[in-house]
Amino acid sequence: MQTTPDDGLAHWLDHIGPMLEGLQDLVVGSGTTLDHSVVSLHDLERLLLAETLDAAPREGLVEALGGYLGEALLTVGGGAWSWDEGSGLPVAVLDAGGTVEPMPLVLDAVTRRTGTVWATEHERVMAEAAGRRADDDGWEPRRADLPALPTRAEDDPRDPWLTRWLTTRREQFDAWSADTGRARELDFSPASLVPLAQVVRLRIPSAEALDARIEEDLVQGAIWYLGEVARIHRDARWRYTPDPDGTSENPSVGRPWVAQDDDGGGSAIPALELWVAVEADTDEVLLERFAEFD
Repeated sequence: MQTTPDDGLAHWLDHIGPMLEGLQDLVVGSGTTLDHSVVSLHDLERLLLAETLDAAPREGLVEALGGYLGEALLTVGGGAWSWDEGSGLPVAVLDAGGTVEPMPLVLDAVTRRTGTVWATEHERVMAEAAGRRADDDGWEPRRADLPALPTRAEDDPRDPWLTRWLTTRREQFDAWSADTGRARELDFSPASLVPLAQVVRLRIPSAEALDARIEEDLVQGAIWYLGEVARIHRDARWRYTPDPDGTSENPSVGRPWVAQDDDGGGSAIPALELWVAVEADTDEVLLERFAEFD
């Protein structure tokens, strides 16, 4: 019996949930959160590139990653899954406009090996959604079907403040990076710490000014971005110790910081790294210090 587009779509929708559950098992312990964010796309593309250095992707991985990529794009662009009869593959038909074929994008990432293929597509869909909002007052992207990724409790429960802060920073990353004027360079690679330092040093002339503006979106976004680069490339994890009275002299108390799990592993307090950056005489300072992170 010939498979129809309806059959293909039904099969895909039946299997995408279990595939994404398996993808969650793959990233347990890596620090990756499958929250449909651009950061998670960077993380997964990095994992894929590491796995395919000397071999083809394992069976089923392309489909699982394609499913996650499609879900991430449907989250920011709205719409629903459909089926392309010509290619015999699932496609994401976006409320923001256009259709995306996630599986070819997964293979494109393996071919190009830039680590930014999926984030670039995410940025494109975000721009399409922004254009729809500008043209149609009150429009917001909406799923026309149910999201396929089940939620799961954190393996290591975090402080509630840190959980809220990380969620806010992830959600505001696209707007924050656009505000820097260097969005295309801020791709979570170690090299991107140079444009990050340039932005901070240009807009904040001294450590005193940094202290005065520490709660501003520019600084909070820079703190998060710097920590995320360490999380992605140095297997660090976010930490936070509350300071209820505001009296602790420990520099890691009352501030989000990152540390590796291994005994003797490195740690860093991003806010203090920015303090060093604005006092330094080179835009390479954050990259140089990152290179020393074990």
